[in-house]
Amino acid sequence: MDFTFKKIFQPPIREYILVVFVLFGLFLDYFLGLKNVLLVIAVIGSIIPLANGVLPLLKRKITIDTFNAFALIITFITREFRSSAFIILMLSFAYILEWHMTNRKNRAIDRLMKLKPVKAFIERGGMIEEIKTEDIKKGDILVVEEGLQIPTDGVVVFGEASVNEAIITGESMPVRKNVADNVFGSTVNINGTIKIKATRVGKDSTIERIAGLINEASKHKSHSEKIADRFAKVFLPFILIIGAITYLITHNILYVASLFLIACADDMAVAIPLAITASIGKAAKRGMIIKGGEWLDVLSRVKTIVIDKTGTLTYGDLHIAKTVIKDGISPKDFWTFVGIAEKLSAHPSGRAIYKEAMNYTSTIPDPKSFSVIKGTGASATYKSHEIIIGNSDVLSAARIPKDSIFLQEIKELTEKENLPVDVVVLDSKVIGYILVRDIPRAEAKESITKLKKIGVEKITMFTGDAKNIADKIGKELGISDIRSGMKPEDKLIELEKLITKDDKLAMIGDGINDTPALMRADIGIAMGGAGTEVVMETADAIIFTDKLNLLPEMILLGRKTMSVIRGDMVIWLLSNIIGFALVFLGFVNPALAAFYNFATDFFPLINSSRLFRD
Repeated sequence: MDFTFKKIFQPPIREYILVVFVLFGLFLDYFLGLKNVLLVIAVIGSIIPLANGVLPLLKRKITIDTFNAFALIITFITREFRSSAFIILMLSFAYILEWHMTNRKNRAIDRLMKLKPVKAFIERGGMIEEIKTEDIKKGDILVVEEGLQIPTDGVVVFGEASVNEAIITGESMPVRKNVADNVFGSTVNINGTIKIKATRVGKDSTIERIAGLINEASKHKSHSEKIADRFAKVFLPFILIIGAITYLITHNILYVASLFLIACADDMAVAIPLAITASIGKAAKRGMIIKGGEWLDVLSRVKTIVIDKTGTLTYGDLHIAKTVIKDGISPKDFWTFVGIAEKLSAHPSGRAIYKEAMNYTSTIPDPKSFSVIKGTGASATYKSHEIIIGNSDVLSAARIPKDSIFLQEIKELTEKENLPVDVVVLDSKVIGYILVRDIPRAEAKESITKLKKIGVEKITMFTGDAKNIADKIGKELGISDIRSGMKPEDKLIELEKLITKDDKLAMIGDGINDTPALMRADIGIAMGGAGTEVVMETADAIIFTDKLNLLPEMILLGRKTMSVIRGDMVIWLLSNIIGFALVFLGFVNPALAAFYNFATDFFPLINSSRLFRD
């Protein structure tokens, strides 16, 4: 059997062929009276639906497919082969629609992968060479000129540029990128030339992870999809009872058959996944990944939100709040020494200080040596100079007495500004102080206000910062419930206290230290596409853009989806009630019952399709 012949037995070609044969069989039956041809076609066409319905029974489960198979069996018992044909038709259309939904997801992933650049320019030994993107290794220095795509995720180490990140974040406005800023692969440099250091390559890159998450999300069967099966568990015994009573009263098996044909519920098996697919697709276009319809259901019922401060409510990218430079040193010399000390630092505070130093001097030399003073700061040497930067504990490393006036100055600055203070020591002499702060996101306060407006009853901020710093941020954003000085294990303990049986709790974070809490929450939401792989895998939903205002949008999308699904349920029940009435009044026989069910199938589908337009 060659490949071409095999394809006719695979969806959707198999279903298209079956639809043609069923319609042809109905034509022969209606106009030429050839019932045997329709019977053969109906028997062949019922094999898959019957298998789908009977197999769950072997596992002691009743599903929508069981319901449909039962109705199909009734048509054969009563020799209503036209009814069999109508059921096979609508189930074929359901399978075709399901195939197109799956194929649509696959096409979306394919289009996403086609947006990846195929070549990159790497800097080696002062020379620039063209290489394939698949050959990029973590740590490579890549040159991205104006108009080119950024080949992989990385951090800017030279230059500045405006980058269009719409493919990742959904935001059309270009984002300005400077030294120490993160960039996403496949985004476009629309202005300027930059050098980046590759940080995530291949399968670890953001665009690859998005594709993987979209694929994974489509595999999750949602709580709402199971609602239809739960209805079947209740509804099928109920119909059996009604059917038995009807037969006892009327002794008419055709009435019983008509009831089962009306109750055929294949439309719900398609309408609910259709609504979920539409919403997950819409979220992806806005820079949000929701890993399945179950989480849309949870989002619709969120009443409590716990938000980690750093990287979520704030940028997580420290900025210089204030600088105090001692007499006897110029600002340029001060920032040159500071830049040398922090040039090789990986600490967020050190990166922020180095970034600020770049504004005061065009060239910052490499240090002769560099070392981290654990939990305290950093030390570097340059020519004959020793530079130390860190909190007050570095004074002892710099051989400055603990009872010196500098400790008092640091204490006064900390109390006055409510910010941590880094002391700068040059050759055992304090030459200044640097105060850094994590600035609240521009949209954070507005987002908190919106969350309260849409009915979120409790918003809590978790942070490892000291109480005075945490309270200051909380006050700026309008958050009254603040838990400060927290370790990862503390977050989990406090989260447990906030979880209730009735309402759902969402945890929003971006770091590995948030992982336990993200896993324990009713729904864990990871903030920012630059999050670690562990966080991305742990989270149930991801906001790939750093825009916090997408959080209320995500919750509203969950509510809208569940509202549409509940509408599908109401339409389903109303159409069945009307159909039952028509059967009991004697207006509908089994053939008309099958046609009635086929016609009313489209109403829930039309209702679900609204989510593609809204």
